[in-house]
Amino acid sequence: MFEEERQIRIMNELTEQRTMLVGDLAAILGVSPSTVRRDLTSMEKKGLVKRTHGGAMIVEETDTNLSYVVRSSHNEKLKACIARCAAQQVKDGEVILLNSSSITSMMPRYLTAKNITVITNSLCIAQELQGRGSRVLILLGGMYLKNAQTIEGPTTVSQLMTMKYDKVFIGANGVDLEFGLSTASELEAATKIAAIGQAKESFCLCEHTKFEKTALYKLCPLEKIHCIITDDGLSDALRSAYAARTRLLIAR
Repeated sequence: MFEEERQIRIMNELTEQRTMLVGDLAAILGVSPSTVRRDLTSMEKKGLVKRTHGGAMIVEETDTNLSYVVRSSHNEKLKACIARCAAQQVKDGEVILLNSSSITSMMPRYLTAKNITVITNSLCIAQELQGRGSRVLILLGGMYLKNAQTIEGPTTVSQLMTMKYDKVFIGANGVDLEFGLSTASELEAATKIAAIGQAKESFCLCEHTKFEKTALYKLCPLEKIHCIITDDGLSDALRSAYAARTRLLIAR
C-alpha cells in the first residue's frame, strides 16, 4: 500500500473515531507500529493530524476544510449561480472532468449539453448524474476519502495521466495574484494538479470570498488556468487585476 493510501485510511478512521492509538491503527492497516508513527509524523507536518500520547487526533480545521457537508452548506446561492454558468460552458459531444468540490457537485443539475462524457472522482457527482440524460459516466478509481466524499490517491492520479479531455472544472480554497490557485489538502492537491494538466481547457469555480486568499498547497499560477468563474461580489479593482492575468467570467 502506498504511503498516500495509508494516510487516507488513517484520515478515514480519525474522521469516525476522532482520536486513535498507534497500535489500533497498525492493526487496522496491517502494518507495523513504526510505519504508523512515520505516517503520523508526516501527516502532522502537513497539518492533517495532531500527535497525542500513543496516538493521534484529527485537526478540526482540516476536518472542516475537507468536509463536503460543511462546505456545501456555505454560500449555496452563490455556488448555484456559478455552477449554472459553468454548465453553460459545456458543449455537445465534449468530454469533461468534474473534480470533486461543493460547486462542481451542483453542475449536473444544470448540464444541458447532449452526448457528453463526464469523468469524476466524486461519488456525489456520479449520483447526481443518474437519470439526467444519456451521458457516459467514468468514475475514477482510488481510495475513498470519507469526509470529503471524494476518491483520491496515487491510483487516481495515475489514471488521470492516461486521459485527455476537453474541459476540467475544479474548486479551490484560495485565489491569489501572486500564489495563484491553492487548496488546503495535499491529498486533494495532487489530483487537481493532474486534472488541470490533462485538460485542453481548465476552469476554476469559486466564490468572491476565496479571492486574495491562499491555502497551503499551490495548484497552479493564474496564467495556467484558462478561466475563473465567480460571482459578482468582486470589486472593480480586483476584477481588473485578475482579468489581466486570466479570463474572468462573472456569473449572474
